[in-house]
Amino acid sequence: MKLKRHFVIYCILLINLVCYTGHSSKNVDFDKESFRKNIKPPVGEVYFHDSLFLGKPRYIQYHPDSFLIVLDMGTKNQIKIIDLKNRKIQEMIPQGKGPGEMISAFGLQIKNRDLFVFCLQLSKVIKLTPDLNRKFFISEEFRIEEKQPLKFYPLKADTFVCISNIESDKRLTFLDSKGKIIRKLGDFPALTNERREKIRGNNDVFGSYITANPEGDKIFLACAYTDLFEIYDMKKMLINRFKGPSGIKLTVHRKNIGKIGWVYQREPPFLAYCKLDSNEDEVWAGYVGFLEDRKKRSAFSDVYPKEIMCFNWKGKPLRRIEFDKPVLAFDFDWTSKVLYTIEWIDENPDIKYYSLRNYF
Repeated sequence: MKLKRHFVIYCILLINLVCYTGHSSKNVDFDKESFRKNIKPPVGEVYFHDSLFLGKPRYIQYHPDSFLIVLDMGTKNQIKIIDLKNRKIQEMIPQGKGPGEMISAFGLQIKNRDLFVFCLQLSKVIKLTPDLNRKFFISEEFRIEEKQPLKFYPLKADTFVCISNIESDKRLTFLDSKGKIIRKLGDFPALTNERREKIRGNNDVFGSYITANPEGDKIFLACAYTDLFEIYDMKKMLINRFKGPSGIKLTVHRKNIGKIGWVYQREPPFLAYCKLDSNEDEVWAGYVGFLEDRKKRSAFSDVYPKEIMCFNWKGKPLRRIEFDKPVLAFDFDWTSKVLYTIEWIDENPDIKYYSLRNYF
């Protein structure tokens, strides 16, 4: 009888241990079942234009005055502005280091109908503004005091924010209208090395995409290499940091790179999020969720998102939008409820659009 009682107690302890271990290894605040609605968009329409050629498109933005803006790395001019009303195409910002040029345009953002284009290598921003004839011109051009910030976002007409450079001990750098540093804020998520020692992270390890609400007082970050989100408030700063859905715990180890020194190498090599979009109520994040095998070359379809996860500004999951093929880039017209994407079709990148009005 005593042996039987000990066996029962042992089984109970073992069950509790397994349950606890399973919960810890999952290590998530939400999973795909947390979304109350899953959407499979109807068949989208391809946007045809005889004069439009896309080389290596990286971003697409919908402008509220009925323009589509594409950042294209594979053509002479890096910015293509498509007028959806008169179907005219304007190309701007050639490669270079001079006025009106960029080595490599690295991001597009729209604020108050101005288009902001960012170059990482030059720490440079060019602001494009449409005139009364629906033609964009360079209205401002300036350098950012923060050297090589990783992402740039216009919060307000006179306030910008960027992901600080990889040597900074602060997550975010805030700038004035001329690109001068106002302040740096934000710490980094917990991180351990291969010996399970706690170390300070940086924006190389936690490289992120960034968006903000229209008022510019809330900021949302999505990590590119681990499934982690952060929500900041301009008054309270960090108000939420949450994980999901893979449950992968990120660690790093130092990798020597010759005379240059060393860098942190992330383990496991994971691709999490790509591209953000938002309005006053929601944030949309493209989810990749791909665990790389360094011994194999990744397929094209593995490194781009096949779904968009939608949250409110408190981090609550709302819906998932699933695609049959990977999406290179996306942006949403919040008024007309039309989703614009860049997808690989018949061995060429093309613009597609989907009406989602029936889902809202």
